[in-house]
Amino acid sequence: MVSAGRLGEAGSRFEPQIVKLSTRLELPQPRKRAETAEAPALRRRWLILGVVLVGSFMAILDVFIVTQGLPSIKTTLGAGVSDVELVVSAYSLVYAVFLITGGRLGDILDRKRIFLFGMTVFTAASALAGYAPSAPFLVGARALQGLGAALMYPQVLSIIQVTFKGSERSLALGLFAAISGIGAITGNIVGGLLIQLNLAGLAWRPIFLVNLPIGIFGVIAGHLVLRPSRAERAPKLDLPGVGLISLFLVSLILPLAEGQQLGWPAWIILLLIASLPLLGVFILYERKRTDEGADPLIDMDLFKHRSFTVGMPLVILIYLTTSGFFFTFVLFLQSGLGFSPSNSGLSFAVINTGFIAASLLGPRLIPRLGNRILSFAYALQAAGLVWTLFTVTSSGTGLTLSELAAPLVIFGLGAGFALSPLLGVILSGVPSQDVGAASGVVSTSMQIGNTVGISLFGLLFYGFLSSQLSSTPVSYLDSFKLTLPFLIVPSLSSFIIVFFLSQHRARQIIRTLEA
Repeated sequence: MVSAGRLGEAGSRFEPQIVKLSTRLELPQPRKRAETAEAPALRRRWLILGVVLVGSFMAILDVFIVTQGLPSIKTTLGAGVSDVELVVSAYSLVYAVFLITGGRLGDILDRKRIFLFGMTVFTAASALAGYAPSAPFLVGARALQGLGAALMYPQVLSIIQVTFKGSERSLALGLFAAISGIGAITGNIVGGLLIQLNLAGLAWRPIFLVNLPIGIFGVIAGHLVLRPSRAERAPKLDLPGVGLISLFLVSLILPLAEGQQLGWPAWIILLLIASLPLLGVFILYERKRTDEGADPLIDMDLFKHRSFTVGMPLVILIYLTTSGFFFTFVLFLQSGLGFSPSNSGLSFAVINTGFIAASLLGPRLIPRLGNRILSFAYALQAAGLVWTLFTVTSSGTGLTLSELAAPLVIFGLGAGFALSPLLGVILSGVPSQDVGAASGVVSTSMQIGNTVGISLFGLLFYGFLSSQLSSTPVSYLDSFKLTLPFLIVPSLSSFIIVFFLSQHRARQIIRTLEA
């Protein structure tokens, strides 16, 4: 028989091994529970992304789809040229003016609530636009659409920023950028088809009514999927700041959008000149509120982050280039070479095929290339424009879409490789309580770039055209050839600006994105 003492010694010898064995046996159980819990959370994150991208898709779709319906709107409503211009600019103006405020309201009240309210307003305004019995009514409905988009759109970037981390966030931003290309393709192609089909004799009205099923689906899905989200310490709304930034944006964007059409009267020029002092007053006021610890509309400390300070002009320049190219390219193809709306839309589909592909591939290249991916992107964009100039010059008025396909794809690839990594770089250092305001600033910069690009390069194009003896295909060809070198300048400028993002800072950003 074994004594009790020896049995105790044997037990004490085997006890560590028993503990080790039990530990090995029990370890997988919590891991399995964690993996089981992670799967629904992962699915929910991507469902959230899907819902907010519906809102992003609608906002982009309506920028492009309306351009295909302008001739029909002019004919059926008896609208004048200035009315037709306002159908486009009323949306862009209200959209740009309220983007920063919309982003801040999401930080304060709840991003889910503001997103769904904005989508509801946008959908209702689309129904009103589809019903519009007169041009002024349609302009008012478009302005209301712009307000809905301004409330909805900045929440998309905010929700992505607070929902995703690391490589998932990079992929989400890539999908966000890709949906811009998809919205542009859909807007150009579907807009042209709906006008040509003339469904139920409704002429241009379906280009707005198509938003109704999309918007209703988005609102219902958003109520079910989105989670309440706002800043940990909800800031107060800076009403004087809202007033100052609104005055600045109106004084900048209204002259750029309407000045050429109105013949640049004195009051338009004075309004444009006043925009710079108004911006200075706004910056000083916001700087004072930031230093005093109050709640500014835009925290000026955001600009202490080099990624944010350098990123803002890059955002403006990329949208300035793409919008200026799109606007003059459409005039050249349709008014100059006689392309149909559907063929013109297909040319944009070619551009956006490259854009979408690069937007999805770009996030995978960020860990390897860092900010060099941005340098590569702007070099591609410039190369696409140079190639387009060479093709247009060599082919002349007999230019075909197949001849343009390769340079257009290169241009689209450059824009796609630039946008999604750039958004990640800009937002990487922004505190969560300010992500809404930062997203509003980014989105506003996009709209400023769009408006300045259309106005600036439209002015150049029409200036070159007016110097011709007649408006023939050859004169449109010459005007486009003279405009293209000016479009290359912003891409080259962006290529240089990227180098102000130091490699050390780039590595820090990459580590943040991967964390």
